[in-house]
Amino acid sequence: MIASRMSIASASPEAGGASARGGLYKVFSLAFRYPSSEIVAFFGDPELPEVLAQLPAQEEGALVSELTAYLHSIAFREDIARLESAYHALFHLNGGVPLYESAYRGAHEFQWAETLADVNGFYRAFGLELVGERPDHLSAELEFMHVLALKEERARSETEVEASREHLQITWAAERAFLRDHLAVWAPAFARALRRRAAEGERFYERMSAWLERFLQSECARFDVNPSATAVSPVLPEVEEELTCPMQAPGGGAIADRSLAWGEGLGQWEILEEGEEQR
Repeated sequence: MIASRMSIASASPEAGGASARGGLYKVFSLAFRYPSSEIVAFFGDPELPEVLAQLPAQEEGALVSELTAYLHSIAFREDIARLESAYHALFHLNGGVPLYESAYRGAHEFQWAETLADVNGFYRAFGLELVGERPDHLSAELEFMHVLALKEERARSETEVEASREHLQITWAAERAFLRDHLAVWAPAFARALRRRAAEGERFYERMSAWLERFLQSECARFDVNPSATAVSPVLPEVEEELTCPMQAPGGGAIADRSLAWGEGLGQWEILEEGEEQR
């Protein structure tokens, strides 16, 4: 059952917090991918609200409750039915809201290149390489934080004290640095730009962006982070964007298997760590 696969928190409240945070990062990551049939099925699964309600949320409890109530609502059913058209209207048509960090970091190509290189550096430091999508896509950055939260949870559950402390220190530092230097810099500006553009029929993305902004505020408080830079008004890079998303479905259709497969829905990543399966 889907619920049992998400009950991955240990008895430790700190590990439970990492589990809940990882779960929310995963949900937000999927929310801003192209709404393929798999993504629509993921959010439309009737068990998802119950699964989310079981997350061992602490500071995120109110946010999870609001998200769960929305997924149960008639408004959600109306929104999910027109998700693809809403996605195109918001992100592609008539100078849509950019989903890429580099668009919020300056108008010069060297600034975009610097952003891409730094984001890729974080991924590669943890043995990950993105395939089929630019590394600064919002969904990719959120999924990377999902991966780090899972690593934090596992570090907290290790029985070997010295190894646990070292792994936790490395993971915590990476979470804090990536939040400070990337997501906390531009994701709030993205959320505000999206809400300014959103029309009545685009409530799914409007709501998700508001919840994401609140979640990142709580993350900044947790990690004692002040963004290392200030986002600028989004600038559209001169690159052609496809109107389809090359990123794969979560876990190859996890909902069809009645499981969110927390930590397994990394179909768009090459996992390069020794001993890990490459996808």
